[in-house]
Amino acid sequence: MEEYTKFVAQGGDWGSPVSNEMAKLGAPELLGIHVNLPGVVPPEILKAVGSGEAAPAGLSAAEKHAFDQLKVQFAKRRAYAQIMGTRPQTLSGLADSPAGLAAWLLDHGDGYAQPASAMQSAVLGRTVNGHSAGALTRDDVLDNITLYWLTNTAISSARLYWENKTNLYLPADVSIPAAVTAFPGESFVAPRNWAEKAYHKLIYFHEAEAGGHFAAWEQPEIFSVELRAAFKTLRQAM
Repeated sequence: MEEYTKFVAQGGDWGSPVSNEMAKLGAPELLGIHVNLPGVVPPEILKAVGSGEAAPAGLSAAEKHAFDQLKVQFAKRRAYAQIMGTRPQTLSGLADSPAGLAAWLLDHGDGYAQPASAMQSAVLGRTVNGHSAGALTRDDVLDNITLYWLTNTAISSARLYWENKTNLYLPADVSIPAAVTAFPGESFVAPRNWAEKAYHKLIYFHEAEAGGHFAAWEQPEIFSVELRAAFKTLRQAM
């Protein structure tokens, strides 16, 4: 059996902070990480978003776009996270009703926006609000919902929000080689200069042509190309 002595880590959604924490632990076997929901938001930006203040002066176009996306997200699309972060055991409908579970996973509080839009598009069989389903099909979405239902893990998986003690948005402060892909349909598109400040050895940054919050699920071909490009220099150094 072959033993791997070197590896890399990749994460999106909750996998991003997990990858960030792995990087901070600094295991010598970990060559680098790639994330597609990077921790990059400057504290002053996050403070303005959370308090409802106007955007700070002097933002670039990319920074202003990210600020506006974050503002909408925190104002209208994080109710599900607040519930799971404070009262996860009260979500009995997720365990008592397959229809309730499906409704929760399909809508996620943001309707036809991200991250649910790709799933909505797959279920309806057409592009919704400009967001394509990509490679997702109805069967993919049903498989995902069924996995939670058959294992009865909808509520237990929600506890991650309650148990988490880190801020997923603040700069990651990662010092090992790191790569970031900004997908256009992500909840916010990270500006490169924010990524450079959060990931001190940024070896790769690219804005992909398609894909959203569940990029590996929605656009597996684009996603695999991104990973190969991101880790190319690390492979050559081995």
